[in-house]
Amino acid sequence: MPATLKFSARTLDGAAFQGASLAGRPVAFWFWAPWCPKCLSEAPAVKTAAGTYREVAFVGVAGLDTEAAMKEFVQRTGTGHLVHLSDAKGAVWTKLGISQQSTFVFMKPDGSIKKAAGPLSQDKLDAHLRELLGR
Repeated sequence: MPATLKFSARTLDGAAFQGASLAGRPVAFWFWAPWCPKCLSEAPAVKTAAGTYREVAFVGVAGLDTEAAMKEFVQRTGTGHLVHLSDAKGAVWTKLGISQQSTFVFMKPDGSIKKAAGPLSQDKLDAHLRELLGR
């Protein structure tokens, strides 16, 4: 298992989440903050991509604000069907070397990663996901 996936967190729903549960799968981490206009503008593309690329695990990693604000962002953007981690202290952000929102981390099943700073348009997000899947 890649070292990057050795973390524990809580989802915005309060459930325990183990990074190890993603091992061997293609993953798209979306690092966002509730007050970030770039993040808000990307939400429709993320929502669409999650429906299109069902073999990819999409994980939102929320930080830099209160949990109440994070939950409101998820409700406002209609992305509640995705897993969103509450990372107000930035532990997962630090683990993956993220220092700004919006950033995506695309992880292949072998653990190799590629980062992309946002905002990403639908076309750019799709291109990264196709690359992640080797298409």
